[in-house]
Amino acid sequence: MQRKLHSCAAQTLVEFTLVASLFLLILFATLQLALAVLTYNSICFAAQEAARYAMVHGPNSPNPATNTQIQQIAINAAPSLNLSASNITVNWVADPNLPSKQDVQVQVSYSYPIQIPFVTQVTANFVTTSQMLVSQ
Repeated sequence: MQRKLHSCAAQTLVEFTLVASLFLLILFATLQLALAVLTYNSICFAAQEAARYAMVHGPNSPNPATNTQIQQIAINAAPSLNLSASNITVNWVADPNLPSKQDVQVQVSYSYPIQIPFVTQVTANFVTTSQMLVSQ
């Protein structure tokens, strides 16, 4: 009887180890996916905020914004990502529907390293673009 109880305990320990490691791997993968979605949402927000700022402070406004100022708005909108000016591109494009007007196009790119234990590290390259009609 004693031997059978010891055998059962060892089997339970092995089963628990296998199930727990699989559970933790899935848990860490889910957390990394959630952080990746948060990062993508943050760069989308940064691009939208910079485009809104550029829309109001267009080239024909009384107080026009420079590309550096627009890039700084995007950097400030996503402080947790440590963006730099090299991650942000600002373009002024002609609007095909309104030839006399311009659109501002802000593109933000970011490389996010996905780190899951026991899995090779993968880098996700996120790129988002926001385009708005310049109001002035």
